[in-house]
Amino acid sequence: MKMPRLIFIVEGDSEQRFINEHLVIYLSSKFSRVPMHAQKITTNRKKNVKGGNVNYELLKNEVRRTFAQGDVLITTFLDFFRLPTDYPGFTVDVKQIGKIEDAVRADCSAIIPPTSFLPYIQKHEFETLLFANPAGFTNVVNSTEMSGILNVLKKFSTPEDINGSPKTAPSKRLLSIFNYKKVADSALVMKDVDIDMLRKRCPRFDTWVGRLEAALGCGHF
Repeated sequence: MKMPRLIFIVEGDSEQRFINEHLVIYLSSKFSRVPMHAQKITTNRKKNVKGGNVNYELLKNEVRRTFAQGDVLITTFLDFFRLPTDYPGFTVDVKQIGKIEDAVRADCSAIIPPTSFLPYIQKHEFETLLFANPAGFTNVVNSTEMSGILNVLKKFSTPEDINGSPKTAPSKRLLSIFNYKKVADSALVMKDVDIDMLRKRCPRFDTWVGRLEAALGCGHF
C-alpha cells in the first residue's frame, strides 16, 4: 500500500526548522518510506511571501492547495498564543484548544476529508518546547540567565502550563531574561533536542506526535 506524504503546515521559520530538522527525523526513523516535510503558509501569493501573521482564511487556503497535490496527510503546528479571532471555535480559554482544533477540522471537511487532516495548536506557543529542553539554553545564555530560565520552570507542573498572557507567554518570559532572537536562538536551544524528552515533558505535544505515528502506520487520521 502506498503511504501518503505527511505535510506539516506551520507559521514561520523557527517552526519549520524545528519540524524539518527534528520531528521529521524522529518520525522518519520509524516510518522511513513516508516522505514528510514542513511548509510555511503563503501569506501573500502575489509576492510569494510565506510566514508571519496567519489568519484563518490563509490557513484554509494553504490546506486547500496542499490537499490538491494528492496523496497527502496534513497536520498543522500553530501557536495558541495570539491565535487570530477568526478561527472557528475561537476562545481565549487554553483548556478549550481541542475544541478549536475540532472546529477547524469540521469547517475544512468540505475541502479535505477529516481522515486526511489533523489540526494541531501548541499550548501556549512554540517557545513552550524550548523550556522543555532547558539544557539547550546553555548554548545561548550565561549562568545568571540560566538560573532565570530554571526559576520559571520551577513554577509550573509542565512547560506547557507556562502562562500564556500577553506579558507572560513563554516567548515574553525569555525576552525578560535575555535578548532572545527567535530564529537564531531557538535553533541553538534545539540543536541536540531529544523528541522523546519533549514528549515526556509536554503531554499535549506527546498526544499529537502519538496521533501522527498512528496515522503513519495506517495511512489516515
